[in-house]
Amino acid sequence: MTATPSAVTGVHTYLALQVEALHEFREPVIRAEPDAVHRMRVATRRLRSLLSTYSGLYETMPLNRRRLRWLADELGTVRDLEVLRMRFAKRLGDERPDWFEALAEQERLAYEPLARACSRERTTKLLAAAQAMATAPQYSAAAAQPVESVLGPIVEASRRDLERALDAIDGAADPDAARHTARNAAKRTRYTAEAAVDLGEPAAAIASGAKRLQNLFGRCQDDVVAIRYLEAHAPESPVLERERQAHAKHLAKVEAALAERSGS
Repeated sequence: MTATPSAVTGVHTYLALQVEALHEFREPVIRAEPDAVHRMRVATRRLRSLLSTYSGLYETMPLNRRRLRWLADELGTVRDLEVLRMRFAKRLGDERPDWFEALAEQERLAYEPLARACSRERTTKLLAAAQAMATAPQYSAAAAQPVESVLGPIVEASRRDLERALDAIDGAADPDAARHTARNAAKRTRYTAEAAVDLGEPAAAIASGAKRLQNLFGRCQDDVVAIRYLEAHAPESPVLERERQAHAKHLAKVEAALAERSGS
């Protein structure tokens, strides 16, 4: 007879993969290699989510969520500029107006403080704490319990949080902010369900649905950020109208997804 896996098995494997990514991309981030900032930032976000959601599986937690937030913010400064620069470069084709060159220069300069942050002893200690948690974890009694009894309620609670965030969009005073909140809730639900791999298909289905919503809301949020940037720095650019048109299309897809959910 096959033994029932403990609650911590898949969760800790998922956690260890994120820790591995932190170490893997630290030097590439310092060297400003393509996609490194994005990959390291995603790992920090997943770890923060896991430490919050699955803290009950660990007796001690040497890795601090607040310090992970600091690192994520440092990475985010560059990543946000990178996303805008890549987006506008695609829209502009071979054209490079002054406002775009200024954005590219802002991104280039932002790498300098990020490289210093990643080289600091604070980051070295953070990564050492992450490695210690990954390689020598101190589990709680709950970690030895069956998967369904421990992880099932956690994943379900995360799913309900996402549902509440989706419900809050309709009638929100600031729909953009409500959609952004829903996007963050979708991320947390996705990471929670992805880590609960030992629950099998039910968790996989929740992760897949949350990922779809995360992407839908993410496109809308990227539109909003791009539009605001252009309104402030290049209000006469024809790219602004293209961004507004893209936003309208993405909003329609979001509204269709929400209507589908309401009708199901």
